[in-house]
Amino acid sequence: MAYTRNTIVKQAQSWIGCKEADGTHKKIIDVYNGHTPLARGYKVQYTDAWCATFVSAVAIKCGYTAIIPTECGCDPMITLFKNLGEWIEDDSYVPSAGDVIFYDWQDSGSGDNTGSSDHVGIVEKVSGSTITVIEGNYSDSVKRRTIQVNGKYIRGYGVPKYSDSTSAATNTNTTSKAAATTKADPKTIWNYLMGKIGNAFGVAGLMGNLFAESGLIPNNLQNTYNTKLGMTDAEYTAAVDNGTYTNFSGDSAGYGLAQWTYSTRKKALKAYADTQNASIGNLEMQLGFLYKELSEGYTTVLNALKKATSVLEASNVVLTKFERPANQGESVQTARAFYGQKYYDTYASTTVTTNTTTATTNTTTATTNTTTAAGTTHTVVKGDMLTAIAKKYGTTISAIVSANKSKYSNITANYIVVGWVLTIPTSSSSATSTTKKTATDAAASYLKSLAGAYVTTAKLNCRNGAGTGKSILVVIPKGTKVQNYGYYTESSGVKWLYIQFTLNGVVYTGFASANYLSKQ
Repeated sequence: MAYTRNTIVKQAQSWIGCKEADGTHKKIIDVYNGHTPLARGYKVQYTDAWCATFVSAVAIKCGYTAIIPTECGCDPMITLFKNLGEWIEDDSYVPSAGDVIFYDWQDSGSGDNTGSSDHVGIVEKVSGSTITVIEGNYSDSVKRRTIQVNGKYIRGYGVPKYSDSTSAATNTNTTSKAAATTKADPKTIWNYLMGKIGNAFGVAGLMGNLFAESGLIPNNLQNTYNTKLGMTDAEYTAAVDNGTYTNFSGDSAGYGLAQWTYSTRKKALKAYADTQNASIGNLEMQLGFLYKELSEGYTTVLNALKKATSVLEASNVVLTKFERPANQGESVQTARAFYGQKYYDTYASTTVTTNTTTATTNTTTATTNTTTAAGTTHTVVKGDMLTAIAKKYGTTISAIVSANKSKYSNITANYIVVGWVLTIPTSSSSATSTTKKTATDAAASYLKSLAGAYVTTAKLNCRNGAGTGKSILVVIPKGTKVQNYGYYTESSGVKWLYIQFTLNGVVYTGFASANYLSKQ
C-alpha cells in the first residue's frame, strides 16, 4: 500500500471547523472509538481532551495505522513513534507536510525540549521558516496554528514512513499527488455513496455492479489487458500517472471501479484525476468522478437509485443503463443483485425476518410470515430477492415462481413486488424458519482468486473476526461446504477467509482460517 502525505493532510483539512460547541467533533471521536484494538482498552469520551485522538482518527480514516500509531494520549503516542523508529527529538528539525508535531507548553525555550508533551497536531505545510499545523482540540475545535521552525514549545516530531518521503531539509508549500488505491475498501465506498444517494437499496445495487466489474479495486485493469499490454494493474496505473503510457483514453481497456472503457469516459476520468491532483487509481478521486457522471450524465439512473425499493431494482438499473455489459441476461442480473444484497446485509443494519417474529430493516417493518394448512406464506418486503427467499425456506426459485404464477402473472425469477404474499411450496404443513448469524467484524481485504467454494478439512471454528482471539460463532463440522467471495482479513500471517454456509437451518457468515479450507 502506498502511504502519501497528501492523503493525511486532506483528511485533516476535511475536519477543520469541527468543534465541541455544536457537537461536530463527536464524529472524530467516533472514528477513533470504532477502531480496534483501542489503545490501552480505553474508549474516549466526548468530554475528554482529544488532540491525540484527532491525529489517530485521521490515520484510521486513511487506513494509515501501520505508520501512524493510534493513541489518545500524547506521551504514549511519542513512545509508539519511537518504537516504530519514526521519532525525531531535534526541535530544530524542518518538518514536511504529514509529519506529526508534539508540543510542551512548559518549555523554557532553552536547549532541546525533552519534557512531557501536552498537545499534538499534523503539519499541513511549511513556508520558509513558518510551519502551519492542523490540530484537534485547539480551543475545543479543529483549526490551524502557525509556529516557527525551532520555535518555543516544540517537543519533537513523529515522522511516519510515507511512500513519498521527502528530505528533512525540504520546505514545501504543496502536497504530492494522492496515491493509487490497491485494495477493496467497501465500507469507505458505502459511506461515500450513502452520503450522496441516501438510499441503502440504491447504494447496494450500485456496489454489487461495481464488485462484478472490478472487485471494488480502484486500480483494477481489465484482466485480458494485463496480458495484451504486458502490464500488471500497478504497472499500468503508474505508467498512466507518470506519463510514460499515453493511450489511456484510447486503448479500450476497462479500468477502475466501474471498469470505464469508452474513450470519452476514460478521457474525462483522466482529466478529473488531474484536477484532483490524484493518481488515476485513487479511490476518493474515482468515487468523486463516479458521482459526477451520475449527477451530470446519468440523472435517470441516479434518480432511480434514490427511489429504489429493492436491491434488485437498483442493480438492474445500473446494469442496463450505466454499466451496460454485453451480457445482461437473467444469470447476470441475479449474480449482481446477490453481490449487492451482501453489501446491504452488511452495512444497512438489516435484521432477518423469521416465520414467527417481526423484524426491522433500515426503512421498513416486515410483516410476520405465516404457516397454514396449505403451506408457508412469505410477505415480500423491501430488500427481498427470490434467491434469498428460496434459500431461507429450503426450496428453489423456480418452485416459488410456479407456485405463485396463477396469483401474480408477472412474477419472474428477478421480479417480485413489495406486499405480495407468496406461497412457499413445502413438503410439510409446518415450516421451519431460517435465521442468520453474521460476524461483527468486516473483512479488510479482497483477492479475486480466493473466491469460490471450499470444504473444511477439519472441525473448524467460525469466528466473529480474524484470529484465534475472536469469539466463536459456531463450530463447523469437517467436510462442510462453504462459500467465499474473495474477502479476507490477514492475522499473524494467516489469511482468515470471510465465508458463508448453512448449518442446522442457520445461515452463518464469519471468518475461518484458510489453513483448514480446501478449495474445490
